Amino acid sequence: MKYIVIVCIALGLILSLIFGIEYNCDGQEIFPTYFGSPFVFKQESLGSSMEYYFSILGLIFNVFIWSIVLVIVDYYIRKVINKLYNKTQLKFYYISLVGVLVVYSSIIIILNMTTVGHGFKKELNYWYWNVDDEAEKWNVECEGKFIYFNIF
Repeated sequence: MKYIVIVCIALGLILSLIFGIEYNCDGQEIFPTYFGSPFVFKQESLGSSMEYYFSILGLIFNVFIWSIVLVIVDYYIRKVINKLYNKTQLKFYYISLVGVLVVYSSIIIILNMTTVGHGFKKELNYWYWNVDDEAEKWNVECEGKFIYFNIF
């Protein structure tokens, strides 16, 4: 159960782009904006600002990375709580924080489900994207910048 909660929180953190990378491409052609955390997993639609396309493999890799980070953070927080005197109160606060993060993640996941693009064609929601190959093919240059708290 603990690991399902960690995966849910990781997915919520990824989709909300609490910490992420935004890739903007400049060139003669119009190119979508890509988002990563750290791997590219989301692409803005050129047709609508309310629609996004997702890379399934990018989401899987990001969930894996963030889940490992959250497992390590959880381990050290539990270790610190067990060494302190007032364990019950700190455990209550920690469980409350986890509960808030699960609710937050659930809301973010539901909101992202409403903006998902339709279908699984190669250029839409797909298993992988190679942004570098696309940028080279269309002769554009992509530059990434660190973003944080970029919920929508």
